[in-house]
Amino acid sequence: MNGTDYAEFRTDLNHEEFYFDVDDDVKLHGVLFKPDSIASVGTIFHYSGKGMHLMSSIQESYKPLLKKGFQIFCFERRNFGKSNGDATNSLTLKKDALFIFDEIIKLDNVVNKPILIWGQSLGGAFASMNASERQEKIKGLVLEGTFSSFPDIGKVYANALNLENFKWIVPLIMNNDFPTEENIKKLTIPTVILHSKSDKQVPYELGKKIFEKANKNNTRFWDIDSKHIMGIYDYEEKYVGEFIKMIEK
Repeated sequence: MNGTDYAEFRTDLNHEEFYFDVDDDVKLHGVLFKPDSIASVGTIFHYSGKGMHLMSSIQESYKPLLKKGFQIFCFERRNFGKSNGDATNSLTLKKDALFIFDEIIKLDNVVNKPILIWGQSLGGAFASMNASERQEKIKGLVLEGTFSSFPDIGKVYANALNLENFKWIVPLIMNNDFPTEENIKKLTIPTVILHSKSDKQVPYELGKKIFEKANKNNTRFWDIDSKHIMGIYDYEEKYVGEFIKMIEK
C-alpha cells in the first residue's frame, strides 16, 4: 500500500457504506456514520484534510458529533483510500463532489433534516465550493485550517513540496478552480471560520484572508490555539456547539 489506501474498511461506529459509480470503471468510496441510540438531528457533509482517509484518526473526530445526534458523511476522492480513478483533473474532482452531495441529500434518513458542510485544511476548498454551489440546500458551513486559494498555499510550499507525491494537486494550483476566498463571498448562510495562530501547516494569515472576503453579516472568525485541524479535540464543547447553533436557527 502507498499510505493512502488500505485493504479493508473497518469501524466500531454505526455506519452505512457506499460506492458511487461516477465514471466508467470509477467508483468512489464513502461512509455515512450514524448516532447509536438517538435519532439524527441533522447531517454533516465532511471534506477531510489531505491524507485523512476513512481508516485514519478521522473516525475519532466524529465521536463528539455523533454523541449529539449528528450523522456524518465523508467520501474519499479518486485514487485515495478505497476509491479508484485518476485524480489529475480539478473539474472532475468538483463534479465528483457535487454528484455525491446530491446523492446523499436524497437519502431517506437525510432528507427533510438540516444539512451542514464541514471542511478542514485541503477539504475546506471543496467545502466552500460545495456550499457556494448548493447554498439553498444547506444550513451552514464550518471551515478549519483552510487556505484562501490553491495558488496561495502553493506559494507557501513551493520550496518544500515534492510534486512527485502530490501530482494531483498541480492542476488545482494552476487552474485555481476552488478559490475559497471567492466562494466565501457568495454565502449568506451561517459560516464559521476557525484557524489556529500556531498552525504550522496552513498559515493563520490564509485563514484570515478568507474571512476578509466573507460577508460579515453571516460569518464569524474564531481564533484558536491548537495544532493543525485539531480544534475538535481541544475545543470539543464549543466546536460541537457551533454545529448545534446552526441547526437551531
